[in-house]
Amino acid sequence: MDNLIFKVNSFIFNFNWFIMKVFLKYIIQIIAVTLVFAFGIQYFSDNGFKQLKNSRYNDWANILNGKINSEIIINGSSRGFVGYNPVIIGDKLNLSCFNLSFNAGSYNLQQSKFDIYLKNNKTPKVIIQNIDLAYFVKSTKLPDEEQFYPFIYNKSIDSLTTKFDNRFSLFRTIPLLKYNQKIKMLEEGVIANFSNPFEKNVKTIQGYCPQNRIFKVDYHNLSRFPNLTFKAENKHEILLLHDMINFYTWRLHKDAKIIFVWMPEYKLRLTKSFDLKRESIIDELNLIQKKDKNFLFIDMAYDEMSNHTQYYYDTFHLNEVGSNLFSEKVSMKINEFLN
Repeated sequence: MDNLIFKVNSFIFNFNWFIMKVFLKYIIQIIAVTLVFAFGIQYFSDNGFKQLKNSRYNDWANILNGKINSEIIINGSSRGFVGYNPVIIGDKLNLSCFNLSFNAGSYNLQQSKFDIYLKNNKTPKVIIQNIDLAYFVKSTKLPDEEQFYPFIYNKSIDSLTTKFDNRFSLFRTIPLLKYNQKIKMLEEGVIANFSNPFEKNVKTIQGYCPQNRIFKVDYHNLSRFPNLTFKAENKHEILLLHDMINFYTWRLHKDAKIIFVWMPEYKLRLTKSFDLKRESIIDELNLIQKKDKNFLFIDMAYDEMSNHTQYYYDTFHLNEVGSNLFSEKVSMKINEFLN
């Protein structure tokens, strides 16, 4: 009797174990298939973005693959991104030109992007650095983080993004997590394998993003910048300015030209407070220019363009018409310096 009970219990145990193994195998297969499908969809979407011509994603792909190698590199934040037309500047100066500006990124992010560029591309002969009061405010957050999604497995991109957001470490291991609550973006990436899903105002031309928009007063920016803690006697900005110039000097060839440009600002911004905040900066840039034959400062903040709304889409940014005119004007000044 005991032997029979043992056999029955043994049978039940073996049967349960068999069922458990079948169930576990089934679960593992489901997980495996789900992961393969998730990684596949993610790869397909990422690849679509990378191949999307005239986009910030394709610009990053070309940077990382060493396909740019321009003689002139333009650096800046959003004003540089929408304000400097590298096609016009390159044509006027008879040099290849690329706009490397980091939209909404201050000096530290611009420098990080430039270092990534140098790892994969030839060192430029000329640097055009846009400068304004916003340039001196360090970025503590990663703006426009979606531009990095297709490149999270690149070491340089991973090193940059994880400094600002630890989620990027999870994005590398959990498929589709980066597209969580961004289903539209995932769809756009898939569609990008076949066509361009983007509107005109987000397309880029050699890194430059022209804006076909009409003027509207940006009260949030007008109220923001008077609160910046710049003072005429403050030495911090001057030290930071020298650090910025040294950043390029240490990375470029000895005969390379470094050009800092203060592009036109709409007249509503040109106040006594504005002048006071930038006074010591302007004085120092002019002094550096006198001492260094390879450095040029072009101050166009008060250019005649500042009086006309037709050149701006807000008080801080040029529209496409304004950027084309400005690019022609600044090219003439740079050409005199180079020759």
